[in-house]
Amino acid sequence: MNFLHYLTAESKVATGLIIAEKLFYTIEFNEPGYQTGREALDDCWKWLAGENVTGDYLYNYIDSGDYIDITEFANDEENRLKQHAWYAVLDAVSYTIYQAYEKENVKIVPQAMESIDDDTLKTLGENAIESGLFNLESINNIKTYILENDSSGSKLKRPTSLIVKLL
Repeated sequence: MNFLHYLTAESKVATGLIIAEKLFYTIEFNEPGYQTGREALDDCWKWLAGENVTGDYLYNYIDSGDYIDITEFANDEENRLKQHAWYAVLDAVSYTIYQAYEKENVKIVPQAMESIDDDTLKTLGENAIESGLFNLESINNIKTYILENDSSGSKLKRPTSLIVKLL
């Protein structure tokens, strides 16, 4: 994923979210945590679209006081493929939070966020490929999609579910 360093912060967030969306399809609607994962991804897309969603608000999806968060679902998942999906969501949401804090000029971040940076996206891509649910062609398709939409000069829009499946 060497193309990442050419992208804007928003395009990097979109890249991570698209990968997470593609893997999140392995989590079924009736499974524990699905709603939390879906809401987290939706709110990250809202942040990307410029809606009033803060880094602190998003942070509750990865570290909540009631332990109903993505980190817990990822750690508790026993199915290897679904575990990859949960960690993809965790990495994508964490990276979105990282960029939100950057945009908000937050100087002191929660400890769990201290190690999040562009390498998190590289790890996300590598883990997606390792899962077997993704391949290099998928990464290249996302790269093409992002570069085509990033160069338009307008805000990146959330791809439709059909586009995500095709990427």
